[in-house]
Amino acid sequence: MAFPELLLASDATRIGQDARQLAKRAMRGELVRVRRGTYVRSAYWAELNNRQRHGLQAAALVNTTRTAPIFNLQTAALLWGLGVVGVPKHLCTVTADPTGGRSKHGIRRSFGACDTGVVQLGAFRVTDKVRTTMELAAALNFAEALAIVDSSRRTQRWGDALEVDDWNKDRAWGPPSDVDELGDAVSAFTSQSRKRRAGTILELSTDKSESVGESMSRAQMILLNFPTPSLQGSFTLRTGRTARTDFWWPELDLVGEFDGYGKYLRNKLRGNLTIQQAVMAEKARENGLRALGLTVIRWDWSDMMNPRMFARILNDGGLRSLRVA
Repeated sequence: MAFPELLLASDATRIGQDARQLAKRAMRGELVRVRRGTYVRSAYWAELNNRQRHGLQAAALVNTTRTAPIFNLQTAALLWGLGVVGVPKHLCTVTADPTGGRSKHGIRRSFGACDTGVVQLGAFRVTDKVRTTMELAAALNFAEALAIVDSSRRTQRWGDALEVDDWNKDRAWGPPSDVDELGDAVSAFTSQSRKRRAGTILELSTDKSESVGESMSRAQMILLNFPTPSLQGSFTLRTGRTARTDFWWPELDLVGEFDGYGKYLRNKLRGNLTIQQAVMAEKARENGLRALGLTVIRWDWSDMMNPRMFARILNDGGLRSLRVA
């Protein structure tokens, strides 16, 4: 299986070269050791983000094992483009060994079926989208689990601008996961605690959440017991333009917006506007919403991850927690 960026010690040996020269080049800083016996150019490694580096480590494992590994959990979710928060420190793989195998050398092994619920996604064998979704729903904390299931259910365009082997997907690969299929995956769990946990996450999930930040925000609202908002409200501004909002509480004429940095920093998301133009356009959009008599509250990632701060922002908009003090 060819990955042109990878330099393999086994290839050097096969053509009569001294594989130790790769290690020496790594010591000089010319190469970066990805895994044992696999290297890439330092300049290439520097261009990659953490998700892409994780994918390159997965490719290195594929190229240095006799039996192709089956990736699961967060590693599979990254390749599917699901709403994973952060990047796992270890490659996640599944094994048919009842003991779970030994987790070492940067690989986390867990016991599971290897003959069903497994597909080929580009050059990689991974647990399928439904299985990956619900196994993570049963394993992660509430907010991160909800973000995974929301992203798996999300209806969106796919395939046009995405490569199947791209580890930096900004949306999920393939059609949205079917709720009934997700429910069947929950029913298949033998552990009652995992079944209850994953079932609850599925019940609270939605196909209308458009980002990890929105899903995590909604999870915090649920945990803090604030009133449930409507998602993706649509308003016609006085300019005639339509403004869609992340959260809307119609009884309070209140709009809530999650400020992810991506909308300003990523060229694709800001429609080829400069950062300054994107900020000004967002400000004009907010003024247009206020002109309709709506109150607008905003929060960013750090606000949302601080329950006390997040509750204060929601309180400032007129929302009150239903939790007994």
